[in-house]
Amino acid sequence: MFSRNLAFIIGINNYTNGISPLKTAVNDAKKLVETLREKHGYQVWVCLDEVATLSTLNQFLEKTLPEQVSENDRLLFYFAGHGVALNGDEGPAGYLIPQDAKRGDIDSYLPRSKRIS
Repeated sequence: MFSRNLAFIIGINNYTNGISPLKTAVNDAKKLVETLREKHGYQVWVCLDEVATLSTLNQFLEKTLPEQVSENDRLLFYFAGHGVALNGDEGPAGYLIPQDAKRGDIDSYLPRSKRIS
């Protein structure tokens, strides 16, 4: 049994910097937030469009998660936005694309294999 049900929900439509915008990601994220809160009692962090920057996502993963989520909690991480798999030395590496990412700049992407302490 889990002590709390938590979710971090990200939805990005408004991409810039050469990355094409999306039409339904934010709406999908909002609908999931509503369902999780109203039907399943989740506590939800919501990060939409211009709030969903690389800095914000890193802050959440590196500071908020370790400080506020315990081993007895259930955590759902949901990302509605662009992603990409790029070939690396050890095979394909996946990345989530934050709202402020720059097309072709891997340093502005969020690696899917990010280690959380």
